[in-house]
Amino acid sequence: MKESLKPWYAVATPHEDIRKGRLDEAVFAANIWAVVQETAPEVYLDPEEFFRKTYMTAGLATVLRRVADALQGRGVSGDRIISMQTAFGGGKTHTLVALRHLAKHGTKLKDSPHAAELRRVLADRFPENVRSVAVFTNATCDVTQGRKTPEGIHTRTLWGELAVQLGGPALYERIRANDETQRVPQGIFLDVLRHAAPCLILLDELADYCVGAAAVPVGGTTLADQTISFVQQLTEAVQQVPGAVVIATLPASKYEVAQSEKGQEAFITLEKRFQRLGADIKPVADEEIYDVVRARLFESISPPGESDYLRKVARVYQEMYAAHAGEVPGEASKNTYRDQIERAYPFHPLLIDSFYTRWGSHPDFQRTRGVLRLLAGIVGDLWQRREGNTQTQHLIQPCHIRWSIDAMQAALTRLWGPAYQSVAAADVLGEKSNAGAFDEERGGDYRLECIGRGLATAILLGSFGGQGYRSGFSVKDLKLACSRHGLNWNYTDGALLELENRCFYLHTAMAGSLGKRYWFGTKPTLNKLVIQYRQQNAGENFEEEILEDLRRESQKGTLAGETWRVIIDPAEDLPEQKALALLLLPPRLAWDNSGRENEAICERVREISERCGGKDRLYRNTLLFLAGTSRGLTKLRQAHLEQAALEGVRVDYGDQLDEEQKEDLKKRIEAARRTALETLGTVYTVILRIHGQEIEACVLTDARRNLQEHLAYVWKTLVEDEEWILRRIGLVTLEKTGLIPKEGSIRLKEAVEAFLRFTDKPMISSKEAVTSGLAQACADGIIGIGRGSSPSTLQSCSCKQVVALDPSEDGVWIIPPFSPAPEKKPITEAGPEAGGKITIQISEPGAVSIGQIGQETKETFRRTIRRFVVHGAVSVENYGELLWRVVPLFRWTGCSYESEEAPPWCSI
Repeated sequence: MKESLKPWYAVATPHEDIRKGRLDEAVFAANIWAVVQETAPEVYLDPEEFFRKTYMTAGLATVLRRVADALQGRGVSGDRIISMQTAFGGGKTHTLVALRHLAKHGTKLKDSPHAAELRRVLADRFPENVRSVAVFTNATCDVTQGRKTPEGIHTRTLWGELAVQLGGPALYERIRANDETQRVPQGIFLDVLRHAAPCLILLDELADYCVGAAAVPVGGTTLADQTISFVQQLTEAVQQVPGAVVIATLPASKYEVAQSEKGQEAFITLEKRFQRLGADIKPVADEEIYDVVRARLFESISPPGESDYLRKVARVYQEMYAAHAGEVPGEASKNTYRDQIERAYPFHPLLIDSFYTRWGSHPDFQRTRGVLRLLAGIVGDLWQRREGNTQTQHLIQPCHIRWSIDAMQAALTRLWGPAYQSVAAADVLGEKSNAGAFDEERGGDYRLECIGRGLATAILLGSFGGQGYRSGFSVKDLKLACSRHGLNWNYTDGALLELENRCFYLHTAMAGSLGKRYWFGTKPTLNKLVIQYRQQNAGENFEEEILEDLRRESQKGTLAGETWRVIIDPAEDLPEQKALALLLLPPRLAWDNSGRENEAICERVREISERCGGKDRLYRNTLLFLAGTSRGLTKLRQAHLEQAALEGVRVDYGDQLDEEQKEDLKKRIEAARRTALETLGTVYTVILRIHGQEIEACVLTDARRNLQEHLAYVWKTLVEDEEWILRRIGLVTLEKTGLIPKEGSIRLKEAVEAFLRFTDKPMISSKEAVTSGLAQACADGIIGIGRGSSPSTLQSCSCKQVVALDPSEDGVWIIPPFSPAPEKKPITEAGPEAGGKITIQISEPGAVSIGQIGQETKETFRRTIRRFVVHGAVSVENYGELLWRVVPLFRWTGCSYESEEAPPWCSI
């Protein structure tokens, strides 16, 4: 029994601004100078609110503890010079804001209920009597124009600003000349710090400031050179002044600074200056990002009274991954992954890791700040749409992202380029995208759970910043990103195959043991070219291509003993068909199973059945018609459209494709060709005939995979199930068609012709169907068979005998049945059985009685007897006995006989 889990939004509660859709993204863009100017969002200005929404990472706790001690004169000099060097958005500026609040509002925070974690970290040892806090960023003082301070001082340099902020006009006067001439103070700043301590100096984005300063000449140097030199002076001075602390932030590498050579040189020099004398601290460790995200975005994450609910969700999902251990990345099936799921809740770890690790590798992506901004947008969107949600959302997974929200659209364009907007619109976003159309066509879970769109969404997320310069998610990654508790695990495999065939920009490559790797690129794939050619050929009906396939496939022989002749697209002047013919109507004549639009096809059937060129058709009961359904023909045309599109790509772009694409194209052409051929049978499922004066239709409920097998199935249906075609006529048919005469006779050839001509009779597989039925009727004593030029001059009569009948033989008659005389004693000259005296006169060599004819003498008489005469009236019974016993013994050529009285129909 599966455990019941709740959607995340029934458990976790986002902060109010996220819930109400009033999120100001500036709350994730900490700006220490805006805090000084009191223009930052309220969450940064209010120290209590700030610490309420701040997760206390190990790095932040370390910095706060060291600075608090240093401001109180405790610790070593190395603790008073701290550099924080992380990737863009790695939490550096947030840490500076925390330090400023600590130094300026320590007394308030010491008693605040929202600063309990801060008190724990500091062990209640808050800094006291901090005289001043100075902040300098790349936005504090313009390198060219300087800044006009509230005190009315016009500062021009870093040292000028620090002096004003640390001690106002009095301390500024000590270095005014250096500030106005933009030349570094040599040893003077030590005195400034001694007067300002205990003090805190916060330097943010100093490397970026130096990029601009490099363009300002100062004597034979630049302002950047002077600034870097001052950093050296500052750090050495801080070492000598207890209570003075300097914190500086640096980017992770020179590539995060402007691409100018001067800017990168400035970064390298600054890095050396701070690392030589100070300690380097990372504000947010990689494994702490889960906690940071949760603290910044959510008010609560546990349902009331269910303190172990997060652990339950983690256990259920980790057990699901363990049950499919070979289909997910190795770490996901281990118990340690359970802890990651719990820490990341309500997010799936893969979602946060994708942003933090993959996207974080981009030099313009603000790592912690960027992750928070994007995740906040995702949470806000899902929360706003929760009432109409149909997806399983125990966790927020990569498959739940909507790329149409502002935060995702902006990041996609800024980081990866505007071209990805077209990629997302074509393959990922909305019901009209290729992934969305797939979900809509499938319906059910696919529509409700957005199986295709979710998969495409996850692929797009993983398309950037892959490890080892390999972008994309593997199949195992995608199952981790999209599989959900309670949902069919195998949906991912089928949907991936479908997306490969549909998406314009989806690329794949093998990824070793991880299977295929999927990613979206801005270069259209083979699918895009195929789509273009589909559009070009959309107006084609492929009539001739379908007819050609029908002709070729119909010539492959029979499988069920079909005796008909198959004719494709019969013309109006179709010659007489004296044997059974199956006429396959052209695609333009389609059968509508609803019966509303079948006038054209019925008219064509009547025309061909009634007329043969300019005259009436005689052989009407040999024509069967096979028509395609309108729905089936639509699918068949689509199959030909796909084949034509692929062939067009091969002809026009074959030389431009790489080997993998060429092989893919070859396989797809072969598959399209097979589909077109295998669709033929499913299309032609309506059989028509003229029965009496009406058109009768038989609609097949099944079909076979190729035309050869399908025609055999049609034959079997008409012979065995519908009994439209008879392989041998039986007693019932003989009676219905009047072929059991009570008197008179029927010519055999005319009887056979009647089955071929008249539509009130059953169709026959061949003429032998009639002759074999009549032969059986004769053997059964139902009819008699006579042979002779006319009914009055029959030379032989058969009944209750096995006879061989040739439908082309003249002089064969169907006669009423009769009973041959039973075998009796041999007839002699004086042995009449019915009263009349029978004598047989045989000339040359003399009269011989019948009884004397033995088996050993038959050949002799066949050679020597030329004439016999029968005298007297003979009954029918005895006459038949005579013919049966005597006539076969003689050579008929030149032989004659006389009879005084015999039945006229039995004369020889």
